[in-house]
Amino acid sequence: MQRRGLKKIIQEPIAEIRPSNITRRVHKRNIIKTKSIQPARGFAQRALEIKNSEVPTGKPVKYSVVPRKFEGETIYIIGGGSSLKNFNFDQLKGLKTIAINKAVFFHQEADVLYWTDSRFYTWYKNDIDNFNGLKFALKPGSQYTTDIKVLRKGIQYGLEKDPHVLAHGNNSGYAAINLAYHLGANRIILLGFDMHNNGKDTHFHDGYPTRPAGDHIYRDKFLPGFKELERSLRVEGVTVFNASPHSSLNEFPKITLAQALSFR
Repeated sequence: MQRRGLKKIIQEPIAEIRPSNITRRVHKRNIIKTKSIQPARGFAQRALEIKNSEVPTGKPVKYSVVPRKFEGETIYIIGGGSSLKNFNFDQLKGLKTIAINKAVFFHQEADVLYWTDSRFYTWYKNDIDNFNGLKFALKPGSQYTTDIKVLRKGIQYGLEKDPHVLAHGNNSGYAAINLAYHLGANRIILLGFDMHNNGKDTHFHDGYPTRPAGDHIYRDKFLPGFKELERSLRVEGVTVFNASPHSSLNEFPKITLAQALSFR
């Protein structure tokens, strides 16, 4: 058998890596300068923009005005504290009430629903949409229906007198008191304003899809601003009672639930 000759092939390297940020390679005798190539680490990952439903769109926010609908009335504000466990909410029928967050599910006859955290609407959108009373929120939400009135976030502690704005106090209960002032209340009764976390029952209901605030949050962030709020309301001639006898909120006179209901 005739043995074919072997042809030796000599090929120049495609790229030569030097300790420099310039890589030289031969391509039709032209030298091309490029940035050094980093070794591949799996597939390249693209940064994805994650949009949460409660994040507002880029449209300008139209802030609402709180009407003085309950001029000179007593307004009851329903918080979420465990002191309202087993409370008969039918006793509030016929009274002017503001329900904070999930309290509205237990007193659907409330005149007003208020929330600060816009995630509340994301979690319970269908229930909130079916509520027929006034709805106020402190932060815009991209999914909000047109009947949800957004108010402007104001000072941290104290009382905002502009009906577009609420002092927030770092918690919904604080802002709801300012809302009651805007609505025209001359007396405000606080229900379920326990303002502490004893590590057991944090709400009279089953809570929210987030971890409840620790007791240090109440002490350090929630409670300090009420002294300034009480002083401002007193100057305005508005009386506030706290119907949670074991509450950590001591700036307002404490009364029993029975006494609270006697103002009807």
